Order: sequence, then structure tokens, then C-alpha cells
Amino acid sequence: MSKVTNMRLVLQEELAKSTKMGDFKKIQQCLRQATFLSAVRLDPISSVQVKNAERKANSECAVINGVSTVAESSFYGTLRLLQDLSVQLCQMHHLNLDPSAVYENIVCRISRTVASADAYSKLKRIIKASNLSLIRTEDAAMRNVPSTVDMFESGGQLHANVSTTVSFGLVRNAELLYGKGDINQHGFLVNQRKSEPIEVWVKFDVVVMEKMNFSTGEYLRFATVLC
Repeated sequence: MSKVTNMRLVLQEELAKSTKMGDFKKIQQCLRQATFLSAVRLDPISSVQVKNAERKANSECAVINGVSTVAESSFYGTLRLLQDLSVQLCQMHHLNLDPSAVYENIVCRISRTVASADAYSKLKRIIKASNLSLIRTEDAAMRNVPSTVDMFESGGQLHANVSTTVSFGLVRNAELLYGKGDINQHGFLVNQRKSEPIEVWVKFDVVVMEKMNFSTGEYLRFATVLC
């Protein structure tokens, strides 16, 4: 058994014990103390549907190379700034790259929907217990937490670091057993009773970060749990 696998099992045992005791503060403490959750390696991005990603990006704010964008703006919006910056960096540094491809790659990676889905597919196998389940929430979107993008040239190569904040929660399985709701295949609570909604017991954010080197095609993607 690998060291990481052992740490996951220890975490799951502690989560199950704390849930049985009804101690949500202990749950939060367990997540904070699980240091391996600070960098959970993720698989390559699951969706590159540019049009969908553009619609989402256009409706939200972002911070790109230190500049805050304005949602829904044609001149100061996320899409315009990313397009301009992709062209400028490629031309200024005489990089043999397609600015459109650079732009599209970044737009897909700031998509909160894609980041949340990809993080969930990995974390649901880690942050769980026999009496506790992980779900996706929309808290980060409702709080308008901006994505951050840093694009730069170094050593004749184009790099970008993209961070997107998404939100999750933990629910007690006992509540699901009472027919108060279900968790669908995408990780969202569904079929809840309006008169008796399921309590999201513990809420936390996850930052999905991707470090990209467009010149070499190297990508590193990981999730950091914040609790």
C-alpha cells in the first residue's frame, strides 16, 4: 500500500468517526490536516467546448495579469482581454504559436463548470466515508469568486497559470436514505423535498490550478482543498 493510499484511508476513517459523532468542526479539522489535499493531481481537462466556455467566461469577472475584467463587457471583459493578450504575447516575442489556440485553451480552463466536474471526479473517491458523501455546490459562483490567469513569456516559451475556484459540500448519507434527496451522476443534490431540504453539513472551496507551457505542450493540473 502506497503512502498516499494509506493517508486516504486514514482520512476516510476519521471522517466516518467524526460524522458518527456529529462533529462537523472535527470534519473541517480532518480536511485541513490532510496535507496531501493541498495538491491532488487531476487528469487532463475533460471538455474543450469553446463556445460553452466562452458564454460562461463572458458572464463572470476574472483577474488577468493583474487586471480585473468586467462581466458582460465588450471592451473590458474577460474574452476581449484574453484575445488581445494572446495575440500580443505571440507577436511581441515572435512565438511560433497560434494565438487563437492559446486563447481557446485558456478559456476552457477558466470554465468553473469544467473545473468543478473534473475536480469532483477525483475528489469523490478521496473525500468520502461510509456515512458521508461529497457533492458539488454553486457557492463560489454565487460569491463571484474570479478566476485568475497569468500569461507570460520566459526563455522563448509561452506559459500560463490558470486558477479557478469551485465549491463542494459534504452531506450525511443518513439523510439520503430517508428519501429527502439524491446525488446525481454529476455530483449535485437533486429530488429534494422543498419542505425538508438536505443540509449541506460542511462547505469548502477547491482551487483548480493548471500550469501550462504552450511551446512544449506540457501541462500540470491539480486541485487544492481549502477548508
